[in-house]
Amino acid sequence: MGDSSFELTTELVILRALERGLILRDFEDLTFGTILGIIISYNNERLDENEVEDLVRSAAQADFDGF
Repeated sequence: MGDSSFELTTELVILRALERGLILRDFEDLTFGTILGIIISYNNERLDENEVEDLVRSAAQADFDGF
């Protein structure tokens, strides 16, 4: 995650959502924010504290601009 060239693409969100149990049909009924929330909740429940600390970083202005 330390790679500053990381880019959150639509394809990556779909892949991560499918890996976490959503199906393509869910994308018709859920908003993008809800899908991201599901992915984040899933990750938070399954990562131990050390893994979370290694992966979490504060969002920079460029992150918000890119969103």
